[in-house]
Amino acid sequence: MKNFEVNVELGDKKLIIFDFDGTLIDSAPDLANSINFMLQTLYNKHFEAKDIYKWIGNGAQTLVQRALEAAGEDLNEIPRALEVFLHHYQVHLCDETILFDGVKEVLSKLKSNGYKIALVTNKPQKLIEPILNKFDLQEYFALILGAESCKEKKPSPEPLLCCLKEFGLQPSEAVMIGDSKNDLLAAKRAGIDAVGVSYGYDQGEVLSSFDPICIISQVRELLPLFGLKVKVGVIGGGVAGSSTAIYLKHLGCDVTLFEKKDSLIDGPPMCHLHAGGNLYREISDAQCVQLLKESIELIRFYPNGIDFRPTIVTVPITDPDDPSSLLPRLKLLQDQYQKLIDQDSKNKVLGEPQQYYKLFSYEELEVLQQKQPVDDPQTFQQWMIPFAKEVDLNKLKYPVVIVQEFGLNLFRIAASATLLAKETHLTCKLRTTVCKIEKKADGFFVYYLENGTQRGEFFDYLVNAAGFASGIIDDMLGYYQKRFVEFKAAYVTHWNTPYKWAEVIFHGERGTPQGMGQFTPYPGNFFQLHAMTKTITLFDDGLSYTDATSAYPNISKKFIKMIEEGWNQEDVQERTQKAIKHLSRFIPSFRSAQVMPKPLYGAQQIPGEDATLRAAEGSFEGMRYARSEIVKASSVLTMADAIVKRLIALGYLRESLYRWRDFSHQLDDEEVNDIAKMFALKRGYPQEMALRNKAL
Repeated sequence: MKNFEVNVELGDKKLIIFDFDGTLIDSAPDLANSINFMLQTLYNKHFEAKDIYKWIGNGAQTLVQRALEAAGEDLNEIPRALEVFLHHYQVHLCDETILFDGVKEVLSKLKSNGYKIALVTNKPQKLIEPILNKFDLQEYFALILGAESCKEKKPSPEPLLCCLKEFGLQPSEAVMIGDSKNDLLAAKRAGIDAVGVSYGYDQGEVLSSFDPICIISQVRELLPLFGLKVKVGVIGGGVAGSSTAIYLKHLGCDVTLFEKKDSLIDGPPMCHLHAGGNLYREISDAQCVQLLKESIELIRFYPNGIDFRPTIVTVPITDPDDPSSLLPRLKLLQDQYQKLIDQDSKNKVLGEPQQYYKLFSYEELEVLQQKQPVDDPQTFQQWMIPFAKEVDLNKLKYPVVIVQEFGLNLFRIAASATLLAKETHLTCKLRTTVCKIEKKADGFFVYYLENGTQRGEFFDYLVNAAGFASGIIDDMLGYYQKRFVEFKAAYVTHWNTPYKWAEVIFHGERGTPQGMGQFTPYPGNFFQLHAMTKTITLFDDGLSYTDATSAYPNISKKFIKMIEEGWNQEDVQERTQKAIKHLSRFIPSFRSAQVMPKPLYGAQQIPGEDATLRAAEGSFEGMRYARSEIVKASSVLTMADAIVKRLIALGYLRESLYRWRDFSHQLDDEEVNDIAKMFALKRGYPQEMALRNKAL
């Protein structure tokens, strides 16, 4: 959109006057064909269509005159040439003529919102109706004025003044939309505001020199000028759907969020921000850099949901890798972090770049064993004291790394999203199930069950953020997408320790008995455990994949039952005890930890065919349907950017909103605490898990 950064609002207008050729219809091919027919018939001459296009825009007689001038023919021949041209054109009006993209959608929305719409064109009257009939446009216009309707044509103001008289309006109550200087001059002379369109037949004129209030590059860009927002439906209130909905609402979209549960972001466990992906040795450096950038953006979007405590990364002596293999990646991430700060100082959310990570030798940890722990650790050394005292240092390779990888608190993110949804007046339909979707020419009609009643609503754009059920939504529309779904669990324990811990990662090969162990601290001495073995966090048949018949992976019914109805307590006890045992190999005193009754669990979707993918955002079907299939929560804004890019391409949003990052919202931390604790208790977890070890 050009010249659109000016704050233009046209919502108080009552009459919208449209030009026809070059504004609503692209008639240039048929006009060019008829001009060439005339030239060939009378003078045995022919021009390239692209040259003829430059002559269009001021009526049939002027078009013929320009053609004769270009051909070097006698202008006294205009009447005869015009007759031949019009005879041919009348027969071939709609051979190649098309509506510009979005025209019907815009006219329909303007009319349904109470605006009077007039068509004012220099086209002969007899040529207008057949085109309107061809494209079913008659119903939108309350008045149609052609070349013969008034004594004078545009650029005279007379046709526009006739419109005002017809509706009993003042010039200030109307606006003219057109692609040529004649449209803009007519409006100026009538005292009417004008909007120029840059996609039409302006004969190379600089439209801005004729004082339009703005210039648009496609017709849908009119809608926000009249206060008509794009309607976006988001299916799924997990972290992907909720965050996308809030983000789009911030940008001015009319968003409705559908969620079948009774609160937002009640899904698979999240515990770690992945500010660099240091937990995943198997993924590429490119994915790690992407996760770093995305994590910084998530911190800025959800600062109240982050536990600002570091992570200790270790390599056990049983692991084939050497800790030195981690160092090039850490240096890369440190450098990338500095570059992100150089781009935007607000990205400095992980501390000083030179302190992104620190290495500790065995000897340094032995010294720290003699130090007294502190209640509020501020330095890496202070965070390492509990580790040095409690971990069996002889079971590790060196150096040990501590890095600014922060915690991601599920309950606090859910509370933040709930407050942001309220703050932005987002329409949230909780306890609502989408049961059917019909694809329309310019969007989708969504049928849903709300409180036992079936309702329906049209949306210009649809976002499938249904998590592991994304395939069900795809199937409703006949879209196919290859994907994995993996059922995983983390286990909640309580351990009486006098120390405030950092998170600790003990690397190991996924799926083996030595799989990675993850020790995630919460206030109140609660700890969340992952152990990437098939008897703890992973499951023998926990990874399912789509087949050729459906976009929904064939997930085992037992996992669906666990998601919907909960766990058998014997399984909780068995797997949590195994998790405690797995971590106590390195933290011997952790053997005394107690099992809490409810794990954190869920099914995580992974798009495509690579089950190791971690930095992913989603995919699209056409221009109006997005799948927000993030693997890690930190990717939500990257996916939102991709959706915004398409909304810009469709003309619903202005270009300056791409990668919008002005996160000025500030939530009250105590209010976040209260809602997060309520969510934790309601979902069956200790309320302490809704708090954080360290605020920013």
